[in-house]
Amino acid sequence: MRARMPNQIETERLRLRALRGGDAARMARFLNDPGVGCMLAMTPLPYLENAAEGWIMTLAARAPLGEEHVYAVELPGEGLIGCIGAHARGEGGFEVGYWFGRPYWGRGYASEALAAFVAHARALGPLRAGHFVDNPASGRVLEKAGFAYTGEVAPLFSMARGHAAPCRKMAYAAADAARDAQAMALAS
Repeated sequence: MRARMPNQIETERLRLRALRGGDAARMARFLNDPGVGCMLAMTPLPYLENAAEGWIMTLAARAPLGEEHVYAVELPGEGLIGCIGAHARGEGGFEVGYWFGRPYWGRGYASEALAAFVAHARALGPLRAGHFVDNPASGRVLEKAGFAYTGEVAPLFSMARGHAAPCRKMAYAAADAARDAQAMALAS
């Protein structure tokens, strides 16, 4: 039996909650931005509202399998600003991914949401992640949350790009992250 994730996760500024049908319009608006969509593997461009509706319904139907744990990232008073999740992979672990709408970049929302998400998701088993080489900001967010580079760079097909692009692979390394944080604290 797989570990369970909470229905909702709260941070200082954000709420991570289940996706709802009403989120589809905002999802489509943000994911239709090539700057967002081209950094994801499974997001086509253009990204239409009915694609978001279909994805939300598919996730809801598959929820009992415990293979996907996807949350809307909500900024109270504004609504959905992005999504974060973990998807089961055949090797017994989970692939972590996230995206945020362009108006919410550079404000620390991704780091805040990912740290809170990973605190719960590590109970699922080994966590992996990756980012396209041309998106180093995502790598910095993942590093802050305890992920480390594996040294592997592999081509990953991006639906929005219409071709494969190099992806830097990462794995969650909690012990390494804690050791490094402790060493940095001692050095200061």
